[in-house]
Amino acid sequence: MKNRLIAHRGDMTSYPENTMMAIQSALDLGLSYVEIDIQLSKDHVPIVIHDDNLLRTTGINKNIGELTAEEICTYLANDLVQDINKPELLYIPTLDTVVKKLNNHSDVTLFVEIKTQSIETFGLNTVVDAVLKVLKQASFKVVIISFVAEVISYLKTNTQYSLGWAVKEYNQAHQQQAQQLQPDYLFCNINKINQSSSLWPGPWLWVLYDVRDPVLASELLTQGIPLIETGDIVKLANAKQFQ
Repeated sequence: MKNRLIAHRGDMTSYPENTMMAIQSALDLGLSYVEIDIQLSKDHVPIVIHDDNLLRTTGINKNIGELTAEEICTYLANDLVQDINKPELLYIPTLDTVVKKLNNHSDVTLFVEIKTQSIETFGLNTVVDAVLKVLKQASFKVVIISFVAEVISYLKTNTQYSLGWAVKEYNQAHQQQAQQLQPDYLFCNINKINQSSSLWPGPWLWVLYDVRDPVLASELLTQGIPLIETGDIVKLANAKQFQ
């Protein structure tokens, strides 16, 4: 069942999230699914980072959208681990860097989440088109995901990529919107749903996150949930249920 786990921001428990080190560690664990986040730099370069500010990731209080990609990529993620032998793996990476790395792993599926803040700053077309330009180089499977429904609608019209919509709330209004969007994947926080047996039926594959308990993850997969996304990929991947 390990092949039904998605590494949320890579192996973010062992290494700084969204760094090349975290992504490589997830691959070394035998994972086929990796999720990353995208914000746009001042010069419209897709950057692999969750927040629109560097403070939590690097300790530097600067906004991503006010810095060039060259400036951003000089910052090291200041998490628990700093590998002095491979410092380049701990810098904030561009999407281009990740794509070129994963082109050596044709069996990988990369879930690319386009973040809301960059869309609010630069506009939907600018952000999405910048991401698509880089993803054209990918020789592996890509799934583009977002909480912004308009991103899914735009991509359905303009691309052939698989798409995933992340629902903010598990309610009737979002169910109706899902039926209209018809995404390939539906993402929902495990804490938002009442019970997994009552998930909305549809043409999509469900992805439940952030599941960190190996027993719960195993139970959900056994119940028929297609994919589990976790921020503790080491614990789940090494648990006896997934061997």
